[in-house]
Amino acid sequence: MSFISAGNFLFHLSIGLLSLPLLTECDKIRLVGPSRCSGRLEVFHRDNWGTVCDDHWSIANAEVVCRELDCGMVYDAKKGGSFPGGRDNIWMDDVQCIGNESSIFDCPQNQLGDNNCDHSEDAGVTCSDHLRVVNGSSRCSGRVEVYHENNWKRVCHSDWTKGNTDVVCREINCGAPATQAEMLYFGEAHNLRGVKANCGGNETSVSQCKFQEFNETCVDATVVCTSGKPLRLMNGTNRCSGRVEIYHNGQWGSICDDGWEMQEADVVCREMNCGTALSVKYKSFFGRGQEDIWLDDLQCTGEEKFLADCPNRGFGSHDCDHNEDAGVICSESIRLPSGTNRCSGRVEVFNNGQWGKICDSNWHKEEAAAVCQELGCGLPRESQETFNFGDSDLKGYTTSCVGNVSTISQCTLQEVTGTCKGVSLACAGISPLRLVNGTDRCSGRVEVLHNDQWGTVCDDQWDIKDAQVVCRAMDCGTAKTAKTHAFFGQGHEHIWLDNVGCVGNESLLLDCPRAVPGPNDCNHGEDAGVVCSADIRLVSGTNQCSGRVEIYHDGRWAPAYKVNWGINEAKVVCREMNCGDPVKFSGSYDEGRYRSGYRFTCNGRESSLTRCVRREYIRAGNVRIEQATVECSGNVRLTGGSSSCSGRVEFFDKNQWGTVCGEAWDENDADVVCRQLDCGRSHKITTTTQYGTGTGHTWTDQIECDGTESTLSQCTQRPFTTRTCNTTSVAGVVCTEAMEVRLANGKDACSGRVEVRHGNTWQTVCDTDWTLNKAMVVCEKMECGHAMNASRGAQFGQGSGLVVEASNSCFESVTSLQQCNINGFRKATCGHEHDAGALCAARVQLVGGSGECSGRVEVLHKGQWGTVCDDSWGMSDAMVVCRQLGCGLAVSAPTGATYGRGTGPIWLDNVACRGNESAITHCTHPGYGKHNCGHGEDAGVICLGAVQKPNITLSPGPEVNFGDTVKITCSVGKEYLVGTFFLKRSQGSFEMTKSSELGAETFTLPTVNFSHNGSYFCEYKKTFSGQVIVFPRGDTAELYVTMKLEKPTISLESSAAMVVYSPVKVSVAQGSSMSVTCSVYSRYPGGYFYLTNSIKSTTQTMPAVAKSVFLVAHFNFSAIDYKSQGEYNCVYGFNVSSKTFGSAPSKSLHVTVDATMVQFINRFGGTMKQDVVERSNGGLYGRDCSNQVIEQAESRRVADARAPENLAGRMTYDFEPLVVLG
Repeated sequence: MSFISAGNFLFHLSIGLLSLPLLTECDKIRLVGPSRCSGRLEVFHRDNWGTVCDDHWSIANAEVVCRELDCGMVYDAKKGGSFPGGRDNIWMDDVQCIGNESSIFDCPQNQLGDNNCDHSEDAGVTCSDHLRVVNGSSRCSGRVEVYHENNWKRVCHSDWTKGNTDVVCREINCGAPATQAEMLYFGEAHNLRGVKANCGGNETSVSQCKFQEFNETCVDATVVCTSGKPLRLMNGTNRCSGRVEIYHNGQWGSICDDGWEMQEADVVCREMNCGTALSVKYKSFFGRGQEDIWLDDLQCTGEEKFLADCPNRGFGSHDCDHNEDAGVICSESIRLPSGTNRCSGRVEVFNNGQWGKICDSNWHKEEAAAVCQELGCGLPRESQETFNFGDSDLKGYTTSCVGNVSTISQCTLQEVTGTCKGVSLACAGISPLRLVNGTDRCSGRVEVLHNDQWGTVCDDQWDIKDAQVVCRAMDCGTAKTAKTHAFFGQGHEHIWLDNVGCVGNESLLLDCPRAVPGPNDCNHGEDAGVVCSADIRLVSGTNQCSGRVEIYHDGRWAPAYKVNWGINEAKVVCREMNCGDPVKFSGSYDEGRYRSGYRFTCNGRESSLTRCVRREYIRAGNVRIEQATVECSGNVRLTGGSSSCSGRVEFFDKNQWGTVCGEAWDENDADVVCRQLDCGRSHKITTTTQYGTGTGHTWTDQIECDGTESTLSQCTQRPFTTRTCNTTSVAGVVCTEAMEVRLANGKDACSGRVEVRHGNTWQTVCDTDWTLNKAMVVCEKMECGHAMNASRGAQFGQGSGLVVEASNSCFESVTSLQQCNINGFRKATCGHEHDAGALCAARVQLVGGSGECSGRVEVLHKGQWGTVCDDSWGMSDAMVVCRQLGCGLAVSAPTGATYGRGTGPIWLDNVACRGNESAITHCTHPGYGKHNCGHGEDAGVICLGAVQKPNITLSPGPEVNFGDTVKITCSVGKEYLVGTFFLKRSQGSFEMTKSSELGAETFTLPTVNFSHNGSYFCEYKKTFSGQVIVFPRGDTAELYVTMKLEKPTISLESSAAMVVYSPVKVSVAQGSSMSVTCSVYSRYPGGYFYLTNSIKSTTQTMPAVAKSVFLVAHFNFSAIDYKSQGEYNCVYGFNVSSKTFGSAPSKSLHVTVDATMVQFINRFGGTMKQDVVERSNGGLYGRDCSNQVIEQAESRRVADARAPENLAGRMTYDFEPLVVLG
């Protein structure tokens, strides 16, 4: 190796320095279309233009193209041959830019020419050729720049107006300008000349505005637009109807109709400046869209400014197709803002592109009727004088309607000069409620109007309070019953409401807390209905069976006056209302304000008050006459017990009381009775004659409640199908309000805050002196087993009312607790923050097994053993049972009555234990007695001490190389010796088995391949007392087989001169030869080397040849020219099992070709070889422009070879070492 002289040093240095600034970007990209910045994308490769396939084509790709072509903002990324005419080559496919690349060639993509496309998939781009908004936080904000007189220029803030901003925001599809308290700073474009823009505000493009050079100090103009997601309505009958599409990611897309409601339509119509939403459309009413579906499951409140602001699943996330495209119809030319609903407000019209108000100077009923009809709001309300929805500063118009017009646009508008008062209008609207298929106007299936379509109401949680709202809204008197299970037949089409949850005092059903139209889990077999009293109602009472008596006659409600009003009249009313017997027939329930009413005379046997003698009664002057009132007993009562909240169940129907057959009586039925009587919930049911048999009628139909009904009459009643009722079985119940103690605010009846009763008053217990033994007394009295915990500090929340002491005299036993219940408790001094609580646990036993630790699970509740249903029954549930019984851990959770069918109640179902609970009754479950099972589904458990699941270990580890030997060891505790291990894999049917006497076994996989990848686990089986016990499955261990190929090395040798600027930066003489060697030490022979020129995007392949302990390949290059220069690296590849593996690339070697290099011969008369040591360093970038560069370099070469004395030292520092090889 020899160093060059100073003169030659300067010669080579001048070539390098002159070449650097001349490496300009060549024209390798173009758009073929209507303008320089819009069209089909084509790239230049191998001396030919070719297109780009639209696979993975995105707005990010388009951004790179627009920037590379100096074309400003991207508007759209076109697919599907939007700009036809492509032919011959398709050079690019699967382009996936990030968006910040400087050239489309820099983006990840297939090798040039490698594609699976045809020209119908040619990609295109639409850019702005004259506008860009830069340096902002989004595409809709930033500094404004325009392309003017063939150059980009900054727009100056001087004389920048709202009209200018309007045009910019509109052109870039970003909505309207946002209101800015101050001008935001988005940087400065000091390198651009400035212009002033003058736009009127109505231009469709900034290119239509006027520009003037601005030579003074320029402060950049900025814009902040309100929305990057504008809307449009497609395929409608006018500008304000059609399929809704939204602009996102450079493309328009439709919206799925899942969750599409009037609230969403309100936002669309307001954003589109289209007045009021008239209706929503589903199922591609306006035709199917063609591109993306951008939004799904929108949940607007209706108050949002933009549709994109509404909660949704995220842009592009949906489960729809274009058959579900959403649409909307807006009023277009009329709106009623500032009203109390969509059918009231100030009247405004859209005329000549702007909104104006209607003046009251020429306003008549005809115009009001036209507006109400156009908005689908029925007729104008009779009295309009009381409505005033304010005024506005909008331009005023008078209107004149002639004949029978249906829209205000059919009327004549006349602009008013000066000021005028705007018109306020209230339309009656269309009743959103109707009753269908009933026996009269006041009974039937409930249907509501939503989005201009009728739909039913699901009966989930449907009760008398919901029925009260319906009857009131329909002017149908008092609710008599709430019907479920499609009592009035099944509806069609939509089910609008579910889980309505009315309080009972709402004016409309849609005013109820959860009355929001939307998704539900119902079918039309669950359609809700009502039966209203129709001609009679009880007003202002405490329930549906008490209040002032009013009757419906001659189309109006009128009072029954308390004139000769007595027990006979009250009997008729209670009977007609299906409310049992009269308890009181005098009292005050607020006084009505009627001027006239009726007096009645009845004999007490009539079926309706309308059958009694009726006489009109008119009050004279200010004479005060009381209205008739009544309080009925209701249609359910409990008799024969110690209080009104315990006893035999009697039900009033068809004008008579009767006992209820007890053969099908259960906890759900009893809960409804207790709820109806305001007696809490059911504590215990009876089906014997404990409370007597009664002397009257017996209702022999079986009553089937689901437990959520508010009255017994809501429950399904049907005859027994397989037998008749045994009338000696009588339904009875003890409600919690009849108990001396209760547990409140817990997750079930056996946990919660301790409350004791004295008379009719419930009191909490102070936690001072509260002990587990006292909690035991409470649990025993509640028949909830034994106490597991006596909580303090209001763990179950703070109660209300009086706080009493937990004295020994009251909580020593159940008897003493009952005595204090009668005599009273001593008042405590602590507050409710010290309320005591109790957590009870029912006793558990295992029946039918080989011992006390296996068998059918039974729970003792309210003095009766019952089973557990196997729905969702699993090992975590069995674990809790075994721990509760002191039987260690569970090893099995048998189902399907493995230990025989139990008898009696099924207490628990759908038990969901986490596994760490202290008792099975503490696990999540629907409640005692709530199930859908038979005893053929009784659950069981098998417990076995402290058994543990087997362990698993992998050697040498979880990640191994192809061909390695792997050993997998399974093990269990020493106390479980002698058994069988099973090694299994989660994927497939792999299984290996070994018997073991030592508690551990090792399974060997001698030569692993890729089929051994997977999740392995151990199982263990052991025989106890003749029964095979399967231990819990062990944890999984992942085995990952891979092939790691060593990184190769790269070296170069040449027969001619080389200039070495650095160890990996080489210049060789044009026309000489060179050889690039790839080598690697690898345990996997028989592979290939790939030599890649990353700049030229070329790859050569040669088989690897064994040489000593290395694998080697030589890539020879003869008669080197500029095509051979570039950045080279080596990759070693190996194929096995139809898979190809590649090593990491070697370090790069950058080679340049020099046509001017002086040839040198070494002193030995031959060529010199220099292996270039690897080092990570970038090389000079050679491009197809090389000939142009060399020609320019030759023309500018300096003949004077002399240089300053310190030049060699300085450049040696920059390019060290600098040598010539020959």
